[in-house]
Amino acid sequence: ADFVVPFDGAHALLTPEQAAELVSIPFLPREPGSDLRELVHDHLVDLNPMRVKPGDLLAIYDSWLLPEVSYLPSVLERFELFAKCVPTAMIGYDTLPMSEPANYRFRPGTAAWVSEYFRHLATAGAVICISDYARDAILGRLRRDPALPITVAHPGGDHLPTRTANPPEHPVFARLGTLEARKRPVEIAEAFRAAVGSGGSESELLFIGGASSSDEGINRAIREQVALGGVRWVEGANDGEVHDLVHCSSAFLSIGVEGYGIPVLEAIRLGTPVLFDGIQPAGELMRGRGAQRIDGLSPAGLAAAFAEYSQAGALDAHSQAGALDALRGEVQPEDVPTWRAFAEGVSQAVAAR
Repeated sequence: ADFVVPFDGAHALLTPEQAAELVSIPFLPREPGSDLRELVHDHLVDLNPMRVKPGDLLAIYDSWLLPEVSYLPSVLERFELFAKCVPTAMIGYDTLPMSEPANYRFRPGTAAWVSEYFRHLATAGAVICISDYARDAILGRLRRDPALPITVAHPGGDHLPTRTANPPEHPVFARLGTLEARKRPVEIAEAFRAAVGSGGSESELLFIGGASSSDEGINRAIREQVALGGVRWVEGANDGEVHDLVHCSSAFLSIGVEGYGIPVLEAIRLGTPVLFDGIQPAGELMRGRGAQRIDGLSPAGLAAAFAEYSQAGALDAHSQAGALDALRGEVQPEDVPTWRAFAEGVSQAVAAR
């Protein structure tokens, strides 16, 4: 496969190796006024890829895959062109605006192209979904014709090497990701506070990730919890720092709604067990092999889970070991889905067209 990207009025054809270089550019906090697009463009110039005119693409390829979420007119118009001439396929990601409207913020003037993207997702020759939940949402919410090909291929977690568990001296519960309402950060913090109180407990709740860009009330609530003690919020960590923080935690939390949940797989690869509840496809996939469903959607149930796993020395009736130790003993990093299997699932769906 080639990777095709717009470039100076034409298109650049990238080999997998060149594409890997491009997508490996870190999305780090930058200087005010800096433009990531300029950085990507300069990197493309350095790669010196083959360039072709838009009209020539049809003469080169016999199928077309759109493996991204894009509302760019150029991307969608190109997909429309290919859909008239050759078999097409798309990858169906995450939640939808119809099911999780708070997760989507569209800039004025983009509504028509947002609609176009989801129209293509409903009518493309084949769709490969990252989870059963994504497939059901596309069939139900987008009303894709169930007679059209639609399959599921689970993204992998083996981009991280496995690590042996490195539990901290005191229970630490890590939660990774931006503070989106659908991931219930405020509810997690309040349940933790209800379980351990404002003092006297050595347990810690660790938030890793950026602030909410749509609800300042969430950010304010988490800052207030930090001020009370026992809650820590780390923003701006790079990949290595994130992995170290998760690796050195007692348990990883994934509560609320996820279209899939790759951080769940990453935590298990790092030797850290996962506590989850809600719509959590990756959690369900790894249930009993490093992930355990708890009663995490009710305040009382989530507080009870924090209380149970905060008792490092408490005995589990079945394992006769501490609750966290028993949970850690179930972690199976080698059972995490692989990217090779995901790529094969995508390839088979495209080839079937």
